[in-house]
Amino acid sequence: MTSPRLPQHPTEGRVSDDASSAAAGVDRVGLPRLPISALGLLTIVTYGACYYAYGVLIQPIGADMHWPPAALGAIFSAVLLITGVGGILAGGLLDRAGEQPLFLLAATAGAGAMLVASFQTGLLPFAIAYAGGCGLVGALGFYHITQSVAARAAPAEPARAIIWLTLIGALAGPIYLPLTGWLVEAAGWRDAIRVDAASVLVAFLLAAILVRGRGGGRRSRPRQSAARALVLAWHQPVMRAWLLATLISGAAVDALLVYQIPAMVKFGLPLGVAAAVAGFRGLSQLAGRLPLGPLIARLGTRRTIVLAYAVGAASMPLLFAGGTLALALAFSLLAGAATGALSALQGIYTHELADPQHLGALLGTQQALFEVGGAAGPAVAGLLLGATGSFAPIVVTIMIGFVLAAGVLVGGPKPQRS
Repeated sequence: MTSPRLPQHPTEGRVSDDASSAAAGVDRVGLPRLPISALGLLTIVTYGACYYAYGVLIQPIGADMHWPPAALGAIFSAVLLITGVGGILAGGLLDRAGEQPLFLLAATAGAGAMLVASFQTGLLPFAIAYAGGCGLVGALGFYHITQSVAARAAPAEPARAIIWLTLIGALAGPIYLPLTGWLVEAAGWRDAIRVDAASVLVAFLLAAILVRGRGGGRRSRPRQSAARALVLAWHQPVMRAWLLATLISGAAVDALLVYQIPAMVKFGLPLGVAAAVAGFRGLSQLAGRLPLGPLIARLGTRRTIVLAYAVGAASMPLLFAGGTLALALAFSLLAGAATGALSALQGIYTHELADPQHLGALLGTQQALFEVGGAAGPAVAGLLLGATGSFAPIVVTIMIGFVLAAGVLVGGPKPQRS
């Protein structure tokens, strides 16, 4: 059996060419636009309802129910843990059976659990239902699934497909952050969760109908087990460095996303304005994704990831002035560009390093480590906030996380060109 190569299908140069064409809007081969659009809509809804929205919901829930900040942070950590562990299993199932079983399960069980959570009055039942529902939605609908399906839908130009998918997905924050803020102020946090659940149901059903037969890879040779593929991938030093950087950056990114809005409210911005500024951060993800083609062509994928980490670290001091609208917008622009670029680069770089027949499982593993780190980040941040009453330790910790992730890739082994 051959081990995952580094990279042998397309080379880094080929990926760069594809990415450059995508960024320039050149349709040389023609992407399957309906499936990719459906996957893009699914990405908007899953990340919007089960990732971004909680940053708006956490303060109103705490104020209404008087639940401690550490417990509310732990709920989001549980969402990420379920997403991560479930993502490995979901990726393997995607490789074997395709996307439809995953989408139908998320539409029923995931959206249903979210709806149940909106009626709970106790912390534990709310935590179980909300974390279980959103965790399942994440495991079955986040980028490790949609990027894998998109790459296989456009085998001649997988990087173009991933970039276009993430360009559409960048609308998740701009749509759901202000929408959730408006819903909370107009109808309360419970109805906001119910609207989120309804949108999850519709998006997964549409994807199940419009995206058919794209998830399973072509079997040009006998397929290894997912466990064997993961073991072989782990034996590659470049993959190990990438997974470690993923773990660290996940903690930084998710702590940023959960506590950006509470920090700005603490520093003086109204909740609705803070949610709108956070929505601008989501829109700013486009600023990180649009130039990816030229950047990858010039720097290569790994160095472009390092650059994104550096921009993320540089943005964090601006959050100290989050009560000033102009500086809050500057923070959102830089942080949004960094996190937006990383969402696309994670799929592209993993695609370079992974065996294509096990792309779902390997993307699921990469996503799992990102979510494990992400689960630790908000939990630690919540403890720091509870212990100090200040957001300063959170800001410094996030900045250090970005720097450490960049250091792992800079000081680690380099990918070999084929």
